[in-house]
Parts: sequence; C-alpha cells; structure tokens
Amino acid sequence: MIKDIYASLISITKGIHKDTKNERDYKELNNKLKNNIAYKTPPLFTINFSEKDFGDKRKYYKKLIDNETCNKFNKLIDSFPENTIEHEHIFNYQIIFNQFKQNLIDINNYIKKYNYDRDTIQNEDTFIIQYLKANMILLYLELQERFAKYGDENILTIKEIYKYFFNEVLNEYDIIKNYLTTSNRVKSNSNTKTTKKLNKKVSFGYLKEDKNWLLKILKRLQFTIDLLDTSTDVEDLHKLLLTHNFNQIEKKIYLDCKTTEFKYVVNKLKRHFKNLNPTIIEATGLFYTKSGKPLTAQNLYSKNNNPLKKESIDNIFKQIQ
Repeated sequence: MIKDIYASLISITKGIHKDTKNERDYKELNNKLKNNIAYKTPPLFTINFSEKDFGDKRKYYKKLIDNETCNKFNKLIDSFPENTIEHEHIFNYQIIFNQFKQNLIDINNYIKKYNYDRDTIQNEDTFIIQYLKANMILLYLELQERFAKYGDENILTIKEIYKYFFNEVLNEYDIIKNYLTTSNRVKSNSNTKTTKKLNKKVSFGYLKEDKNWLLKILKRLQFTIDLLDTSTDVEDLHKLLLTHNFNQIEKKIYLDCKTTEFKYVVNKLKRHFKNLNPTIIEATGLFYTKSGKPLTAQNLYSKNNNPLKKESIDNIFKQIQ
C-alpha cells in the first residue's frame, strides 16, 4: 500500500523509473482503486492538464495522485481552524510552506535526473510525473492564496512559480484559477476586512516591559536610515506601536525609507509583539509609503529580505539590547 504517492513517485529507490508492472497489472489495480475525492471546501484552482490519461497506467496513477491531492488539501484546510490563535497559524503556515516548497524542488530535481521534461510528455512516466508536478503546484497556490497572511514569503503567480522552480515559460499552464470561487472568497474577505477596520479593537501587542527600548530603536533607525518622513515624528510611531486600541490613534505614519527596509525592520521587531505583521499593519489604515500611498500587506509580502541598508539595521539591533 502506497502511503504517500507524492514522495514515492519521485523516490530514488522506489520512484516511477523503477516501475516494472505491465498493462494487465495496472488494469487490475485501476479497477480496484476507488476515487475518494471529497473536498471540504471548493478549491480555488483547477488542474488544466492538456494531455489525456490514455491507458491503465496513466489512469491508475492519475487517480492515486487525485486522491492524495484531495487528502493533502483537506489537511491544509484543517490546519487553519477559525478558533485558533494567530501564533499557531503562523507556526503551521511555515511548516506547510516549507513542505510544499520542498516538494517542488524535489520533483524538479527528479525531472532533471531522469529526463521527464515536458518535451517527452507522450511517455507514460513523463505524463505521470508532470501531472504530479501540476498537483504539487496547485497545493502551493492554495496555501498561498488562502493563508499567505501568516507568512513573510513572496507571493508568486502561476507563471512565476513555473519560471522560478522549473525555469519554464509556457503558452498555456497546467493550473487555472476558479474565478467564481476566488471572486466569492475575495468578496467575503473584503467584507471581513471592512468589519475589522470599522471596529479597530486590536493592537500590535508589545511584549517587552521596557518601552524606552523601542523608542531608542526607532530614534536610531530614524537617524540612520530616514525611517519616517519629516511630517511624522518618531514618537507618533512609538505611540501607535504601543497603543492598546487603534481607535485611539489618528496620526498617520508616513515612511521615508524604502518598503523593503521597513519590512526588514518589522521582521526584526515582530518577536517583541504579538501581532506585528503585514495584515495588521494594513488593517490599521495608518501607514503610508514613501510615495504617499496606503501601505498594504501585499507591499510587505512581495518585497525581498535583503534591503540595501540591511547591515545598518542589524547593527542598531545589536547595539541596543
């Protein structure tokens, strides 16, 4: 019994390249294998695989992969229950993200090692591996689309995933968005966001007892990297970061540093807060970029982790303990 088709198909010792079963074996296996697909919620993406699953071998492995993808999808949804604290969501996201990312790296290495690239898609084994790859990408996209607010990783489009992980630029991709499902979800999330902004009964949750430590950090950042625009005082940001209720704050925070630098500062500070993350920063409605536009979570998610003034920022946090 195969426990995890994702791992076994690209295993060096048990992978599809080691398969010796004949068509009659696959016909029997395929007849015995049931289709156990029952998604707990409609997926936001669909496999749009151009090649047909001709033959019992293709049909058998396609069914195995479909069943396993459904299982992994349902486990993904179960990993983010609504009644769980945000820290647990952040922890779970990182574990699942690392796993899904490694899947893409592993299958790319397997494709290169055994020449299962798209040019040989007519080959049965190539069909199976390419179909598995598409399902791995689908799960990566589902995680990203639904729960990226709990991580700091870059958000990639379908096209970018194929380019980044597989160095592929295609005319037609194997994954498409379910636009009806996605639009309904976005509309629902939009309503939820509006409610949160109206209530604004949330804080960043500063954890250190020493409030002056934070002020020292902010002042040094202002002096070194021009953190804030001249229209914003360091004390304004300090007050916002410490407040217990965003409703009590009206002063807007205008940045003068690059968004990449601000994201890096947030990453350095967030272990001293309960809720200092891109989603909450956007929800305050009080942060503005250097160009005067509202700072969004997307701005912070999509930026790199190596800003130009990284070394200067690191030194400030080392010097002020």
